[in-house]
This record gives sequence, C-alpha cells and structure tokens, in this order.
Amino acid sequence: MQNLIVFCQQCFAWIEPQSELCPECGCPVVLDQPDPDLDTLARIMGTPLMFLGAARVERSALPSFGELIGTTEGVLFLPRLHRRLNGAWEGVASTRLPGWWPFRGDHTSPKFLDWLRRPSGVRVFEPAKEGEPEPIPTALPDRLLDSPGAFFVERRFIRAISARKRMVKLERSPFRSITLVDETEDCSLCASLNSLALCAARTSASV
Repeated sequence: MQNLIVFCQQCFAWIEPQSELCPECGCPVVLDQPDPDLDTLARIMGTPLMFLGAARVERSALPSFGELIGTTEGVLFLPRLHRRLNGAWEGVASTRLPGWWPFRGDHTSPKFLDWLRRPSGVRVFEPAKEGEPEPIPTALPDRLLDSPGAFFVERRFIRAISARKRMVKLERSPFRSITLVDETEDCSLCASLNSLALCAARTSASV
C-alpha cells in the first residue's frame, strides 16, 4: 500500500497507510468501505465559526501548507494547492511563491484566473486578497473529501493546546497529537485556537 493516499474514516484525515494501518489513529484501512455520507460528516464537523490562519504540518507525502478553519465541533485543515503548467496540482510549501510560478506580479489577470480554473472534482480553498476578510468555506464536508491532505480534528478529542514559539501542538487522545507550524504574520494561531475553544463552548451551551 505504499504511495497510496486514502481517507481514514476513523480520524477523518487523508493519510498514507503504513502496514495497512492509519498512522494517525492506528485503525485498519479498509479500501472497499465507502466514505461517510455528507450529512454524517456535516453533523460531525459542525458549523463553521472562524478562519484561524495559515499553518504548516511537517510531513512529506501530503501537502503541508494550508489554512485552518474553526467549527463548533473542531478544526479543519485545508491544504493550499497550486496548478502546475502540466495540469497537475501541487501543494504549496510556504507563503512564498514557488520558482515555477508563471504569473508573478499579475495574479489578478483574467489569464491567471482562467489558468487556475478548477478541474472537475477538485476544490481548492483560496485565501482572500490583502485587505479583505478571509472567506469561510461553507461546504466543509465536500472540502474535506475533495482535498487530499485535508484533515479534521474533533474538538472532543483535543485535550490541550500548547505553543512554543511558532510550534503549536494539539494534544489528542486517543489519537496521535498534531504539531502545527504557525504561518500567520503575527504568530496568532495558538490564541485563535483558544478563542475558538471558548466560542465553540458558548455555542454548544446556547443550543
């Protein structure tokens, strides 16, 4: 199963199986089991609450750079992807434009936007332009299933959030903890995650 990327239905993450097991939660990977339906995922993921900021996950087989979306039930990581000239999609490793980027200084041109047109079945989370508020995707289950490299961390499994400089750790139980690199300009990711926890708790209490 090497180089195979699949969606784990136990921890809701795109993963590269290891010995037919999910490296995140240790559960067996069953390839012939259908993905959860969108209504089920919508209940699990909850309602989107806020844009948390840019982050990077230290890994090699999957896209590592993307955005975090906070919901009433957890945190969604959506990888940021760019389309290469050969039509393939590639994960972005940082906020800097890669060397092969062909439209430097002209990212608002119709030609650029047409070149980035999404192929059928692929959805990409696009950050807002400078000075504009960040959009929050509403069809979160679709985004999770259609974005290889995405993952959703359920709030009920998060035991603690800690930070050391730009390293932010989501301590989970029983699943493996996740370490994120804060890629926000003001190093605000940990504070945003703590604000999300309070906001989600208030939202749950008011229901």
